Amino acid sequence: MAPAASHPLVPARKAPRGSFFRLHALDFCYAREMIMPMSLGLIVLVLVMAGNFVYWAINSIVNQGMSILPVLKLFILAAPGFAVQGIPAGTILGVCLVLNRAVRDNEILALRAGGASLPRIVAPFLFMALVTSAIDYVIVEHVAPITNDRAEKTLARLMSQNSAPFIDSDRYFRAGPYYFYVGRAQNGLLQDVMIYQRADTKYTNFAPTVYPVVMIAKTAHENPEHKGQWILENGFIHTYDATGTQQSQNEFKHFTINIEQQLNNYFGTQKQPFSMTGSELSQKISDLKNAATDAGQINTLMVDYWRRMALPAACFVMALVAAPLALKYARHGSFAGLVAAFLLAFLWQGFDGWFRALGIAGYIPPLAAAWATNAIFMVAGAVLLVRER
Repeated sequence: MAPAASHPLVPARKAPRGSFFRLHALDFCYAREMIMPMSLGLIVLVLVMAGNFVYWAINSIVNQGMSILPVLKLFILAAPGFAVQGIPAGTILGVCLVLNRAVRDNEILALRAGGASLPRIVAPFLFMALVTSAIDYVIVEHVAPITNDRAEKTLARLMSQNSAPFIDSDRYFRAGPYYFYVGRAQNGLLQDVMIYQRADTKYTNFAPTVYPVVMIAKTAHENPEHKGQWILENGFIHTYDATGTQQSQNEFKHFTINIEQQLNNYFGTQKQPFSMTGSELSQKISDLKNAATDAGQINTLMVDYWRRMALPAACFVMALVAAPLALKYARHGSFAGLVAAFLLAFLWQGFDGWFRALGIAGYIPPLAAAWATNAIFMVAGAVLLVRER
């Protein structure tokens, strides 16, 4: 019996040269398919990060009788600031879910059999990540500073017009240059009140060069004839010198502070880092350096400055890690894509928080603190992509 003829192995089909950059209908399909999970992920993350705000809003509307319109306006103004961190997480979710579905439907297997390389398969996902990075940067640099500044001013007006939702028993809260502690709050009457009044230009991040004025009052209430004006009763005013030694103690029966005026002055002249553009933040850093301000405050601003670019770049970096992980574990079911997405987002947030703290403390340079997490994830993504090939 004649031996069976042996057939040579057929070499795998290779994609023609130059096909990597050629667009295909499947690229548009994958990009379009990513939009829905990315949007849902963004909305969910924004609501999660705004959890405290949502709780406060519901409490203010239901229990304190505040109108829903100013609260809704405040939430809309604050939303772009929340979205800045939600967009990278939404990108991860889009990459993981769409690639997970494509693997389970054998689309990736068909593409590999047709000669498509793994980098070419994930190219549309990385392109969408670049698009979201660009969108995130526009929000960080041009949208969020404006909306955050308006949100602060809206919050100041709400606090000056109706302070009740912001005051609770045995809690601290801030109103411009005032720091309040209220022992008990009931029906608009505050008991055992302690107020610290400070001027931000005279303080560093860690220790005051001039100690605050401290006001202690047995009771306090809002002046019914002048909204935003508070009357303190039966208390003392303490002042201190630069060494912390008490300079004076003045007793009073009635003392009035104008919260509305102070809030308008404070928010009209002061801007927080998240309410500044990159150029404004850079100018503030330069001014503080020239004024020989505390290094901790300068480090904080410098880390936040570099993070303005690092955070949008995280969309691409995390997509680079998410793509090979989604391909590897897709056979474990659609739940694996969700787990991978949330795990990556959690790890990125954890690393970013640690490096930010190290940068602020001065253990590592601010630039390294802002970009170290992205660098680690980019190396990990490149290694995973090479191994998955």
